Amino acid sequence: MTRRAKTASQAPERRNLTQKPNLSRREFLASSALTLGGIAWGATGARLRIGVAGLKHGHVYHVLKLAAKDPRVSIVALADDDEQNRKEGERVFGKPVRYANHRELLESEKLDAVVVCEEFGRRGEVAIAALRAGKHVFSDKPLCTRLEELKSIAALAGEKRLEVHVDFSLRHFWARAASLLQQGEIGEIVGCTFAGPHALNYERRPKWYFSPDKHGGVINDLMGHGVDFVHWITRRRYAEVLSATRACVGLPQHPAFETFGDATYRLEGGASVFGHVDYLVPAGHSTTWKCGVIGSKGDAVLSERDGLCLRPAGAAERRLAVNELRADSPHPFTDFVSLLTEGAAPLRTTAESLHGSLATLLAQQAAETGKTRVPFPAIKL
Repeated sequence: MTRRAKTASQAPERRNLTQKPNLSRREFLASSALTLGGIAWGATGARLRIGVAGLKHGHVYHVLKLAAKDPRVSIVALADDDEQNRKEGERVFGKPVRYANHRELLESEKLDAVVVCEEFGRRGEVAIAALRAGKHVFSDKPLCTRLEELKSIAALAGEKRLEVHVDFSLRHFWARAASLLQQGEIGEIVGCTFAGPHALNYERRPKWYFSPDKHGGVINDLMGHGVDFVHWITRRRYAEVLSATRACVGLPQHPAFETFGDATYRLEGGASVFGHVDYLVPAGHSTTWKCGVIGSKGDAVLSERDGLCLRPAGAAERRLAVNELRADSPHPFTDFVSLLTEGAAPLRTTAESLHGSLATLLAQQAAETGKTRVPFPAIKL
């Protein structure tokens, strides 16, 4: 029942990977993690049949709430191997979580697509299995934690002509700003910086989060939102990781857990990008993404809290509030469903999802190895 469409946000051929509520991205997600009573379990008809592999992160509840409200979608079944997650899933959804893992789910159900929300270190395995079974994939970020997994995902998506979308959300929150910047309001973009500080909320994190092999590192975990947004506003692929660093500080009970990460990139054409992420926001204080954009004829600052400040050379400063920047589409999952059911162009394509994932994986590896000037490999889709 699904259709593949040409999309508007990039060239038709996909080759190298390279009024809404005034809430922050995190407040918006948190406000949506509620009981989902309206999910159309096993409904018949022309709905997109979706299975959910993993209930390991709270982001999955927001996706399921969107699905509950969408008449184009049927959530057929859920799978998770953790007893506590299964009980919580059954309590929230009012239906049994019938499968213990993604293999049982794929073998037992007729699906069009799979939502992946496993432990970070297992997501690549699940996405690969779903693609091999001929299913489209929508994944919470990060998509995977190993470069070889990403190569396999890209190869399978291209070979089978399947969609792989990742839940990078800043495009949806700052869409109007992107439009202005792409129109040249501050000239050619020559540099960008972004920062995504996070509160750890230690008591609410699952135990697996603090196992390095299951988490995969702070850069790959958090930096994708900023990396993806810069890729979009510049319309240039990442060419090189110039340098990257990480640190394990502030959490003595888990001394190997990374709480701080930086990366510097070079884009095709020469523009530079610096990104910072951390889990060090003090308890009780707010967190917010920020992005600074330097142009040849002005500059701009974006904030989840304060909106957009645009300063074109020789013209008056312009400001747009947070609620003036939102995209019409509320979430990447809605785009994913619209593409598969209606052929509507999404804000982010499969190739862009994979390119953003490649950028965070390479920076994470550079931070771990100390390597500099790491070029982006040519991964074909």
